[in-house]
Amino acid sequence: MSRYSAGVFVRRQFLVTGGTGFIGRHVVWRLVNQGVPVRVLSRSTEKANALFGNRVEIVHGDLLDAASLRSACKGVHTIIHAGGVYRFGRHHRRELFDTNVCGSGNLLEAAWVSRIERFIHISSAGILNNPSAPVTERDFPGSVSVREPYRCSKWQAELTALDWAKRGLPVSIGSPTSTLGAEDAAPTPTGCMVRDFLKRRFPFAARTALNFIHVDDLANGILAVADRGQAGKRYLLGHHNLWLAEFLNLLARASELPAPRRQLPWGVIAIVGGVGELLGPIAANGCTRVCWETAAYARRQQFFDLRKTSEDLGWRAQTPIEDIVRDAVRWFQGLEQGEIASPSNLQANTNVAAN
Repeated sequence: MSRYSAGVFVRRQFLVTGGTGFIGRHVVWRLVNQGVPVRVLSRSTEKANALFGNRVEIVHGDLLDAASLRSACKGVHTIIHAGGVYRFGRHHRRELFDTNVCGSGNLLEAAWVSRIERFIHISSAGILNNPSAPVTERDFPGSVSVREPYRCSKWQAELTALDWAKRGLPVSIGSPTSTLGAEDAAPTPTGCMVRDFLKRRFPFAARTALNFIHVDDLANGILAVADRGQAGKRYLLGHHNLWLAEFLNLLARASELPAPRRQLPWGVIAIVGGVGELLGPIAANGCTRVCWETAAYARRQQFFDLRKTSEDLGWRAQTPIEDIVRDAVRWFQGLEQGEIASPSNLQANTNVAAN
């Protein structure tokens, strides 16, 4: 299908938040490789410099520092707001609310003051809910339980973004599904699934429905929203619908490790999640493996209907699921072996034509 129209961006000044993160860095490289002027907001200028050098303008700032946001927005045409916290568990509730909700509100207000012409708010498809049919962009819930602090924070942030759209700020929503690929250095909770499988910490499956997209495809989808997305509209950015057991079997083939043969009933998962909620602060590498929110996700049996986004944007993800899984496995095996890709490798990898 048609790619995003990269040429239309060349004369625009972009501001990207979360540009040093997993998704944001792929978006930044696609823009700079097309000769688009990019400004990256970062709390760590050292990290941003290591990734991008002098190919972008790096500004020090924080989503909780309104003054730094007003300064960063000056002279900007388009904002891609990929910054935020992606963690599960009640112990992260305050951080999630402060960054995802208050921080997004601060940036939206700064964008309004600066008369930004395009604002792309990166939300999460996990907010959406339809227990009886494939999920569409229309399935925005009326409420989200506070026992799911990540999902609740993204829901509240999206409500704020949509409220600004009603006031006249040209905000479009990009809603990614579970994202995999190289450079998931944190790792994200999605990446934790792959890492845990490789470390043999995934002994059981669950009857869970998931949707996966390659981070390269997602970056292209975000730029398609920046190109052709309409204000106040939500766009589902996903690709492959899979049962968890299918995904684990793909991981097994890519890694030559055995897949779990048994599925845990949800009642047991809920008990384990409750115990994990208590042990959350001692989770390794900042990645809470089990808590009430991950248990709630395990219960969902939803696939996504991506047809309207494809029709409206003229964009569709291209990477086969086998390649998505293989790239994720290769990345986390490289992390385990100390063979982390350098920023120059990332630049070379993202210099290829967009899908």
